[in-house]
Amino acid sequence: MLLDKYLKLNLKNKIAASVGCFLLVIFGLLYFIIIPTIADIKSMSGEIEEQRIDLEKKYIKGQSLKKLSDNLKSIELKLDLLNQLFINKNRELEFITTLENRASLNRLNQKINLSSPQVADNQDFQKADLQLLLTGKFTRLLKYLLDLESLGYYTNIKSLELSPARSQEAVSDEAAAPDNLINVTMFINADTYWR
Repeated sequence: MLLDKYLKLNLKNKIAASVGCFLLVIFGLLYFIIIPTIADIKSMSGEIEEQRIDLEKKYIKGQSLKKLSDNLKSIELKLDLLNQLFINKNRELEFITTLENRASLNRLNQKINLSSPQVADNQDFQKADLQLLLTGKFTRLLKYLLDLESLGYYTNIKSLELSPARSQEAVSDEAAAPDNLINVTMFINADTYWR
């Protein structure tokens, strides 16, 4: 019946009706198919972008963890060396004996004052105050300082004082030393580190 009415219309009305039906179909396609598809594509695009950013963050974390792991391996090798720098708490006598041996090798008189180790805040080690009073020839005192540095223990010298020695403090082997070298007194105040 609609078709009969369409056939009875003149050419102008037929074209207008055809264009109207065509536009109605186009509008229906746009409204029901294309617009919802575009909205879905935009939401998928947003989700894909979020996943890309999340994957980038995870990749960066993975790279950081790998770099951290590599750094940790290189540090572990040096950790044993660092542990050797600390003086063992149960070996105080060995440390003092080592200092006395260095002084006698350099023909120096030495007095040692070592305080008991004190726990440092938030640290795995303890710190003890070490005071050394040495008397002898200047060149021998310098040699003693070099020996002290080469001991392998971490000793942080806070102050070092040099002064001419008084006659009672003279070293016992003055006859072996040249007359132009005078005796010197050296006072060292240092921190030692114990574990």
